[in-house]
Amino acid sequence: MKILVTGIAGFIGQRLIKRFAASDEIVAVDCRPVDGLPENVRFIKADLNDPSALFESLRAIRPDSCIHLAWEGIPDFGFENSQRNLRQGTALFRCLVEECGCRKIVAMGSCLEYGKAFGPCREDDPVAASSYFVWAKRALFDFGKTLAARNGISFVWTRPFYVYGPGQRGGSLIPTLAEALKTGRQPAVKAPYNANDFIFIDDVAEALAAALLKDVPMGIYNLGTGRTAPVWKVCEILEKAMGCESRYAAEMKRSGICAATDFWADTAKSEKVLGWRARTDIEEGIRQYVKVLEAKE
Repeated sequence: MKILVTGIAGFIGQRLIKRFAASDEIVAVDCRPVDGLPENVRFIKADLNDPSALFESLRAIRPDSCIHLAWEGIPDFGFENSQRNLRQGTALFRCLVEECGCRKIVAMGSCLEYGKAFGPCREDDPVAASSYFVWAKRALFDFGKTLAARNGISFVWTRPFYVYGPGQRGGSLIPTLAEALKTGRQPAVKAPYNANDFIFIDDVAEALAAALLKDVPMGIYNLGTGRTAPVWKVCEILEKAMGCESRYAAEMKRSGICAATDFWADTAKSEKVLGWRARTDIEEGIRQYVKVLEAKE
């Protein structure tokens, strides 16, 4: 099988590539170079803002399937960046399906599509475009679904919740907390009782591979644990994993500030159809994160 993976240099892409068999022919695309790829991976350096050379290569390669991870500019959720990513995605999908004979596309949505602050999120819940980022993700989903229906291919849309793990960008919650604890500073946290559904990077990679390799119905699939952890609890777990004095989490917990968010993934569909569930609890995931962090020092 010839599999195209975009955004291979990103947080998720580098972990995903290890999930495929050596017999699979992987075409990996990113605008940044990547070292240490397996022998069955062919890397193409390409900018999706100017994709003509990439599309010419894809017409010759003719990938059977694609996992589209690329979404540049995060955490820029503004109009220009969102529109640019939408334009990149629609052009890529058209090339793959109409010119390359691709038969399956798995793409990344976001839990932010639900627009919920509290409670479980099901794939059939109504969604609202609360930001330009969500608008662009929703538009790409609608385009992919329409393109798939018109051409008789499979289109799978995954909605990951709060992905964490080694390689996560520095401005995210867990890296920010870890950096503060490492330097003995009080973490700058305004809402310690806000809770999110944190899912470990390797569990997400496993779900994406399952969505691509299995014959599953088209549609939306949540990728989460079905549980939430408040910020103070994440800090407490980090303090223990890093061998720090347990003080900042306790101070956060005493703040008494009410949570403004506490929503999580209903994963019943993913468990039943993909045969997948998250296997890494947050304590183990953070231990793995800290282990990699300490190895780099």
